[in-house]
Formats: sequence, structure tokens, C-alpha cells
Amino acid sequence: MVYNRVFTLLLFLSLLEGCATSSLFNSYPSQALSFQQAITAFSSDSSLTDLSILSELNEKKDDADAMLYMMERGRINQLNASFSDSKADFEFVIANFEAQDLQPTLLFSETVAQGASLVTNDNALPYKGAGYERIFTHHHQAFNYLGEYDLEGAGVEFRKAALEQRILLEKHEKEVAEAYSYAEENDIDLNTLSAEFSGLDTIAGAVKSSFQNAYTFYASAAFWEATGELNAAWVDYKKAFEINPGNRFLKQDIARVAKKLGESPKQKNLNEAKVGQGSVVVFFEEGFIPAKSEINIPIPTFDGGIISLAFPYYETKRWPSSKSLKATDEVGNELGSSEVVADVGAIAVKDLQEHLPQRLVRQVLRGYSKYQLQKQAGDHAGPFGQFLVNIYNIVSESADRRSWLTLPHTAQVMRFNLGEGLREIGLSTTAGQAKLLLDIKANKTIFVRVVNVDAQLMMQVYSLEI
Repeated sequence: MVYNRVFTLLLFLSLLEGCATSSLFNSYPSQALSFQQAITAFSSDSSLTDLSILSELNEKKDDADAMLYMMERGRINQLNASFSDSKADFEFVIANFEAQDLQPTLLFSETVAQGASLVTNDNALPYKGAGYERIFTHHHQAFNYLGEYDLEGAGVEFRKAALEQRILLEKHEKEVAEAYSYAEENDIDLNTLSAEFSGLDTIAGAVKSSFQNAYTFYASAAFWEATGELNAAWVDYKKAFEINPGNRFLKQDIARVAKKLGESPKQKNLNEAKVGQGSVVVFFEEGFIPAKSEINIPIPTFDGGIISLAFPYYETKRWPSSKSLKATDEVGNELGSSEVVADVGAIAVKDLQEHLPQRLVRQVLRGYSKYQLQKQAGDHAGPFGQFLVNIYNIVSESADRRSWLTLPHTAQVMRFNLGEGLREIGLSTTAGQAKLLLDIKANKTIFVRVVNVDAQLMMQVYSLEI
């Protein structure tokens, strides 16, 4: 009878959590392969592409990972130039983020032990999105509005993205302080546990914060400059430069806008359009952001036992390299090469590193709960009951590897000027090339977005005419 109760309990928990989120026992990176493959497919030949994946993702709106699935769907729709559908996808995501903001603020101690996740894994918790993903949601939404020639809507989204970056930084500092306080009260040694993640330092050290996105600041600054909002452009170029001071284009942009505002910059090359020329701003999104892997860390229990816990991790030793994009005119003259403005992969690693305190506390408490469940099963149901619980603990021990995986690995930018008229430009990387016809108008700016996946270049052109 006791054996049956233990078995029934474990079966119930497995079925319950399996229904709650499809990432519980099926790692998210393996699911996301089909999303990435959909983008790769229509990048090579859109006429042959089967986008049934969009319907499959739409059916997951009631899933606990719905926000994540809609991020992926919004990205796929946008790259397929279905801006209206993509906008609806991101509206769903933004509404969920805003709903989270309206929820009562709980103490860290009230959130670390959230129900079923203590006897399964963090995948049992509904996905709430990372801070950098929230910024990218507004970034993508702004480009949806640009795709629909709605400059006012794009401006609203760029302003929201800037505001979110300030709020997220303040919120994160408070959460970390609460996590360390809770860990100290419960004798959890976060410093020792954090040492297991030192391998992330090299990649995470390439960015200052996961909450500050120079790519979004650059896009908004270029937008403000093109639409005549020079003060706003100067502020956002400066913010992007503070995050990435090595980018050559940012130095030119700041100096050029300063000159337009009446200053006399020391910078000589302002990359400004001459009489009869228009400007082309290229946004180059390279590859796919790396997925999280998993490591297991042994944790000592209060009574001298050992528990092994699974944590998300990034394999930084096999970090992918990034290609630049080169642009040439009709006769082969080089117009410029792109430079990285945001290493999105490094931002994701930084996000994992920044949230280690909260994650470590929650994981350790979960390990203790599962260990106690195993002991109680042995005390009340004997060796067989303990065996069942032990098997369940092993099977259910899985790291939360969820993240938005159709985002690019790096975001790069380039700016050049061309004489007005129909101009054909060549775009190429070391692995692929394409040509694009642009209608250049004097004193106007065109945005060109290029996405490189599997050596295929996908291109979109956005007009910024008022």
C-alpha cells in the first residue's frame, strides 16, 4: 500500500509538470532547432519554405513557456516580412511583461521555493523572460513599425526600450542584495558555489551589463538622427559608445550629430553625406545566439550527505567566431565593413552570471527538498520507496536551458553615403554574398537589415521618409 502511494505520487508529479511546460523533460535547445531551421530554410529559398512551424508555435499560447514561443514566432514572422503578425506576437510578449510588473512585489524568500519546482526542476516554473530579451522585444517591435511605415510607433518602442534598460538595472541590484541576504540567513555559501562558474568570466567580461544593449541604443540613435531628433540621437549614440567605446562608427556618429547641433568636434572623419547624397545604415545580425548547456555540481547537505544539482551553463571554450559584412558599390569600390556593436551571445552569458545568486539559492533549496523527499521515502516506504524517489530525482534533475534562441550571435553596424538614384550594392561575408538595389534620395536615410544564417544573407530595407 505504501509503495503504491509513493509510486502514485511520483507519477502524478511527472504528469502534472509535463503538462505545465513542454520544457520540463524536453530541453528547450532541442525544441528550438526547428525554429532556427525554419529561418535557415526561407533564407535560402522563401518559395520552398514550409512555415508550419508558425502554426505550431501559435498553438503554444497557453503553455507555461508561451512568452518564449511567441518571441521565437515574432522573430520568424519578422524575418519573413510578416510585420503585422510579428507585431501581434510581440504584443503578446509585451503584455505578459507588463502583467508581471503589475503583480505584487514578493520578498525573495517567498519566491525561491515555488511549489512543484522544488521536486522537479526550474523548467516547471513559467518562463518570464530575461532582461535582455525584454529589450530585444521592444527593439524588434520598433522594426515591425518601421516595416509598416509607422515612424511614430517605432519611436514609441525605442523610447520604451531605453526606459526598460534603466528600470531593469535598478531592479536587478535589489534582487541580488535580497538573494545574498537570504543565502546568509540559510547558511548557503554563494561565493564557493559561484566559483564553479568562473569559466564564464572570459565571455561575460566582454560586456559591462546584460541590461545595457548598445545595438538597441544605436538603432534608436540612427532613427532619431534620420527623423531630425538630434538631441535624442546624440544621447543614444553616447550611451551606445559608453557600452562599446571601441566601435569606430559610434565615434563618427557622435561627432557628426554634435556638428549638426552647432558644436565643433575634434573628430575629422564625420562620415557625413555630401550634397546630393543619401545615407545608408546597415544592421547586420550574424548567426544564432549559442544555447545553454548543463553542468552538475555536488552540494553537501546539512547531515553530511551529497546531492548533485544541474545548472545551466555556457560552453565558452567552443565559443563561435563572428564574421563581418562588407559592402561594395556597382564597380566594386568598398563602401565599408561592419563592426560589432553588441555581442548578443556575451550579453546572454552575462545575464546568466548576473543572476547566479538567485539561481544558486533556489537550486540549493530544491536539492535539499528532493534529498528530504528521498529520505522520507526510505523512512516510510523502505528501500523500494527510496529507490523510486531516487530514480525520480535523477530523471527530473535537469537545468533550465530556456532562452530566446533565434536571436543573432552578434549585432553589427555600418554606415556609408551614396549619390542619389537607383544604386546596386554588393554585400558579402567570407561565406556568402548578395546584391541589393536601393533607391537613394538626397538628405534621406535608408535602413538596411542583413541577417546571416547558414551562409545565406537575408535582406530587408526600411524607408524612413516622413
